[in-house]
Amino acid sequence: MNWDQLRAILWLRWRLSRNQFLRGGTLNAVLSVVVGVLLVLGACGTALGGVAGGWAAGAKASPPVLLVILDGVVFGLLIFWGTGLMVEIQRAESIDLPKLLHLPITLRQVFVFNYVVSHFSPGMLFFLPGLMGFCLGLALGGGVMLALMIPAAAGFVFMLTAWSYCLRGWLAALMTNKRRRRSIIVWVTVVFVLFAQLPNLLVQSSLFKKATGQNRPARTEQPQQAGLVIPEVLLRGHLAVPLGWPGYSAMTLKAGNPWPAVGASLAGGLVGVLGLMRAYRMTLRFYQGYESGRAPVSSRPVAPRPTAGQAPTFLERRLPGLPDEVAALGLATFRSLVRSPELKMAFIMPVVMAVILVSTRFSLAKAPALGKWSLLLATAAVGMATLSVAPTMGNAFGLDRNGFRALVLLPTRRHYVLLAKNLAFFPFMALISLIMLALGVAVAGVSANGLLMGLIQAPTAFLLLCLFCNYSAILAPYKLAVGTLQAKKPKAIVFLVMFINLLLLPLVAPILLLPPGAQLLATYLEWPPWLPVGPLAAAAVLPLVAWAYWLILPAQGRLLQRREQTILLEVTEDTE
Repeated sequence: MNWDQLRAILWLRWRLSRNQFLRGGTLNAVLSVVVGVLLVLGACGTALGGVAGGWAAGAKASPPVLLVILDGVVFGLLIFWGTGLMVEIQRAESIDLPKLLHLPITLRQVFVFNYVVSHFSPGMLFFLPGLMGFCLGLALGGGVMLALMIPAAAGFVFMLTAWSYCLRGWLAALMTNKRRRRSIIVWVTVVFVLFAQLPNLLVQSSLFKKATGQNRPARTEQPQQAGLVIPEVLLRGHLAVPLGWPGYSAMTLKAGNPWPAVGASLAGGLVGVLGLMRAYRMTLRFYQGYESGRAPVSSRPVAPRPTAGQAPTFLERRLPGLPDEVAALGLATFRSLVRSPELKMAFIMPVVMAVILVSTRFSLAKAPALGKWSLLLATAAVGMATLSVAPTMGNAFGLDRNGFRALVLLPTRRHYVLLAKNLAFFPFMALISLIMLALGVAVAGVSANGLLMGLIQAPTAFLLLCLFCNYSAILAPYKLAVGTLQAKKPKAIVFLVMFINLLLLPLVAPILLLPPGAQLLATYLEWPPWLPVGPLAAAAVLPLVAWAYWLILPAQGRLLQRREQTILLEVTEDTE
């Protein structure tokens, strides 16, 4: 190891950082110092709080309670770590390796430095001192044997950071393709949300309650044994999953068995070293150009051109009952939306709601059915599915970005453009509606009448939403930041139109509540329950709403024609 080279590289990195800090101005320097001081004070506070909490827990807590406490600390650390990983899923090294590859230096030192610096995040600065302080407090309050928690926790943190650095490098290599990068960000967000709901699903599950005896009736003739009892299945899970090693080590140390903690320390260090070795090889392959493993573009086989006898492509298909220009533009927009990460982000909220509904199914397994009120749940499911696509649909032209220039040049009637845009969004809304209605049937026991009524109400709610979203897209377009649903410095009119939409959306609620209201009225009048009053009312409302949509659509098309130049400037102009 050449220490002179490492000192020279670190001095150069410090000098560049200092010059960048000074160029930011006085205000930037003051704010940076204030933030740095707050981070240091917060780290010191969590460390002292961890020592105090560990001292109290080590002296009084039982072994199962220590396991639960450490599991909670580890889960909090994972939440902050995952948040930081989602924010910074990119290869942003403190020392740029490509500039050093041609020099006769040892790159392992630079790699280790980049690994250490990459984990100086607020989450680590708050949780790592607290975790180590808690382990120190355990040793002070519970005896010398609990001091083995310090190397066990250090091995766990080393293992977690090493493999997270490897994961970040692998994701960065995949995200060299910009379209793939946006999709990866979306799916990482979805996985993170589902992971955050994992403890709720576990605690509310019937298996957990059966294992812990929560569903068993209390026996009054025998005294209850005090203390927390951990199911044997969970203990085996702590041994099998590395995330449970700190809690299991603390529990066994408190019980007087040091070997699990020693094994966790050695295993964490070994797994962490393997992760760093893997990350180092991936980093070198990435910067040397071997990461993708794909053949050059010139060597790829060229797709044969379609002949006259072949079937038409997806964009050449015709939709029955629609003009060819509407069908072509609608199919092109649908294909663009399928590839759009912004619409995938819009699916995150229905996924979260689905997870919450499934978790409530476990906790309310023996709850009484909603009965006639399940009709309102079907309507709520359709409304939720419709609102999930509202943010994206309300800025349909901003989603086009520079592609809106092609729409301006098209000799297509503008209300046809709006119709095609609306039709392209409908399959996504219909898919979410089917999922939400299926969950309603499985979780709350929605009746067949309610399911049929919800299926008919889905296009009704969508057409009503189209009227609002069309005006929003025309009057308040804004440019989207790449890969997100966030606006790039939106103007005040955008917030004003959004606020007006929020005020007007409740006005359509009575229209959607008419069919379930009719079914509830029939129930109150003691009509036969098999009569499909709700579906018939929904079928009667749908053509009226469709007629109103078709009547208003030409006026919206004329408004789009008058404002298309303004929209073009808003969605294509660089506002950075």
